[in-house]
Amino acid sequence: MVENKSNELKERREELTQSLSALGQKQADTYRANSDALALDRAGVKSQAPQEMARLGEAEVATDTAIRDVQRELRSLDTQIDDAPRSGSRLGRFVRRARGDS
Repeated sequence: MVENKSNELKERREELTQSLSALGQKQADTYRANSDALALDRAGVKSQAPQEMARLGEAEVATDTAIRDVQRELRSLDTQIDDAPRSGSRLGRFVRRARGDS
């Protein structure tokens, strides 16, 4: 049971690690789009409607927030994985013996 929980945590960590890569690319794309639109706007070229400018800014902030949330969850998972009892630990052996699992 303990080992199963540990495996679930490790699988979730792997999923998050993979999503972090995709989020990093999305972050670069949203930053570039927002930055380019702002630069054009400052230069007097109105390439985007005000609503689109707002959407671009919000998309950049949302992506940054998503990355921070994934990083926070990864740190939490790492802590849970590190704190999880190992199947070969003395406590694990003691519990198995007490239950009669051998």
